[in-house]
Amino acid sequence: MLSYQHTYHAGNHADLLKHIILGDVVTAMQQKETPMFLFDAFASRGIYDLHSPEALKNREFDTGIGKVWPLRHANAPTGITRWFKHIEAENSDGSFARFPGSTSLLASMLRAQDRLAACDLHPQEFEGLRNSFKSSRQLALHKRDAFEALGALLPPKEKRGMVFLDPSYEDKSEYKKIAQSIIHSHQHFRAGVYVIWYPLLPAERHKELFQELKRSGIRKILRLELDCGDNFPDMQMHGSGMLIINPPWHAKQAMQTSLHWINEKLTAGSGTAYFGWLVPE
Repeated sequence: MLSYQHTYHAGNHADLLKHIILGDVVTAMQQKETPMFLFDAFASRGIYDLHSPEALKNREFDTGIGKVWPLRHANAPTGITRWFKHIEAENSDGSFARFPGSTSLLASMLRAQDRLAACDLHPQEFEGLRNSFKSSRQLALHKRDAFEALGALLPPKEKRGMVFLDPSYEDKSEYKKIAQSIIHSHQHFRAGVYVIWYPLLPAERHKELFQELKRSGIRKILRLELDCGDNFPDMQMHGSGMLIINPPWHAKQAMQTSLHWINEKLTAGSGTAYFGWLVPE
């Protein structure tokens, strides 16, 4: 939706989960030398200013990066350390004020043979994206509807790739729309890895997404989820999860380790971490 701006929510507990797990997935995929296409369908602005009035309005970053930043020099799983290093690279003063989003993370992980497309339709968000990154042979910025772009950019010439989808879900129909788009894309790009983020909200509409995908006949859908319970009572979103279609085998242990570290550090283990198949192989 064109009213949504992620700056108000940047750095919260959901960003922590989605970015760390996304890094685990891409790292595992890159164990193969063959070229890979990455598609960030709802890119937003790429890098966020956590000192901005928008970010400071509700200080949602206190539920995520703000809680774990003091732990950046402690021993942590590989995926966590990788994420910390990426944030440190954006902040020479030792702070986390410049908070990198998914496009920044994916761009930093590109090998010479890989390619990334990032898409956003919101005028201000796309302008921020264009100010943060320059289009090149490896990185294409698209001011276009994500659902239209899915049909236009897939299947990629590389024959392997990862599609990341994290819409705002402000429009209640987006849960089914995301499922339907993935089902359609999967018909043309069955080898692709699809990473779908979803929020945990009182209305529990994420179950519509589950139901649509279960009925689709698509196999190998991994589900991981962190329910933070009552740890952040000022936020309506009490947790979030990710569905991964065709998860890389080498990523599973890393993702599980990351998930449990996040639960321990954000909720002192009082949250509920789930890791298992929504639809098995």
